[in-house]
Amino acid sequence: MKKRIFSIILIGMVIIMVCSCDNKEKKAELRAQETEAGREESLKKFTALQKLIAEKGVKLPAENNPVVLHKFNADPAVLVYDDTVYIYCTNDAQQAEFSLGKTDNGYEKINTLNVFSSKDLVNWTDCGIVKVAGPNGAAKWARNSWAPAICTKKINGKDKFFLYFADSANGIGVLQADSPLGPFEDPLGKALVSRGMPNIDGVYWLFDPAVIVDDDGTGYLYFGGGHQAEFIHPKSARCARLGEDMISLACDPIEIDAPFLFEDSGINKIGDTYYYSYCTNWQSRDGVQADPMLPIAVIAYMTSKNPLGPFEFKGYTLENPGTMFGPWGNNHHWIFSFRGKYYIAYHAQIIEKTLGFEKGGYRNLMITDFTVNEDGSWPIQKGTKAGVEQSGTFNPFEKVPAATMCYSRNMIVSSRQTVYALKDNAYLCIKGVDFAGGTSTPTVKVEVAPDHKGGSIEFRAGNFANGELLAKVEVGEETTATAAFTAPTDKLSDLFVVLSGDVELVSWVIDQYL
Repeated sequence: MKKRIFSIILIGMVIIMVCSCDNKEKKAELRAQETEAGREESLKKFTALQKLIAEKGVKLPAENNPVVLHKFNADPAVLVYDDTVYIYCTNDAQQAEFSLGKTDNGYEKINTLNVFSSKDLVNWTDCGIVKVAGPNGAAKWARNSWAPAICTKKINGKDKFFLYFADSANGIGVLQADSPLGPFEDPLGKALVSRGMPNIDGVYWLFDPAVIVDDDGTGYLYFGGGHQAEFIHPKSARCARLGEDMISLACDPIEIDAPFLFEDSGINKIGDTYYYSYCTNWQSRDGVQADPMLPIAVIAYMTSKNPLGPFEFKGYTLENPGTMFGPWGNNHHWIFSFRGKYYIAYHAQIIEKTLGFEKGGYRNLMITDFTVNEDGSWPIQKGTKAGVEQSGTFNPFEKVPAATMCYSRNMIVSSRQTVYALKDNAYLCIKGVDFAGGTSTPTVKVEVAPDHKGGSIEFRAGNFANGELLAKVEVGEETTATAAFTAPTDKLSDLFVVLSGDVELVSWVIDQYL
């Protein structure tokens, strides 16, 4: 009797276990279906261009160029402030969103600027856009925002930031802010430099500003470009001293006679020498006799002991990106110093063909080392996809915005600077993360966007495929989640943030800053 009762109980337990397993499997299956349905719904929130770049955009682990892959950017302007590099760019992504590469880049839709920041020149944070022109921009009088220039100056004891931009090819505007990231406002309500001003005749393209604040606090503005029949000495560049407020001109514009000038003014001071640099034009050199003779679309430079010239021609320095990466296009640059080294930021048409664009002119941001010879001259230089070496290490013990990375795979970067997995095991990589100095029992906390079905976020060191698993955060419908974090064996490691499921990452942080 006892055996019979025991058998009945055992059979009952087995049935319960089988049913329980079936229920778990059904729940898991329903959960997977719900997550996949959530992803399909979430993907509708992202643009065709964002999804296309996530699917086809490729940047190899050994490559630090292009600087960012998820946006098209051009005409970089660089600000080094508080040991951070900020780059402001013409938002070619705005034009690409409109055309999807079915037409050449016409620039007419661009009225915002992209901004990125980095403390090591390898890992970059997408800081969003500056709404410059048009009905939603700070400068409502302007139609476009191209080719920015940026600087900071202390006024009345406070750091102020000045962002100059081109309204198409017909004027130079200026915005100001109390922070590198704004908000920027238009202090004039009109262009700073416009047609009809003294000594502007002969400036065919009133665009491409450059700016410098000298050691004594005086600002100088450079701009202009274009040519008609006279292309050897078009005399279409100008420079002017800015007022103390940086939003007015303190003198009439002064002509710069830059040989073969096309566009792209640049200005630097090294020692006591001022360097004016620019992009040469595309006019055929066949049968042309000139001294100096310059190749097409390279970065040439001139020097002076005075910021307003006269400038003396010296040579050229940066080859056209077409000689390095394939597609030829305009050449636009910004030379800057960071932690005692010189670098040059520029753009190249690096991924448009990879994405299957039928037409071209969509540019990407690049940075490479820049050499200055001991005698102050600039040698002829080229860029590479390898780019620059990391300057310092990355600190994971402060809040990290999600759109911070060196490169990614299958990862959508949204217009809100969040990241989302196009498919499971999408990842982003942050290079050279220094894990030394954390607590003995670290924790990682993630912040996610609401209205998602959930998923997982893994943190792995060294290698995406088989690197050390440092943490796995299970994310539900809450907007924050935490998990134990194990510091990697190698305290200086690349970090991979891996997303699966329907989850949109906003930020993450490790340790004491929870």
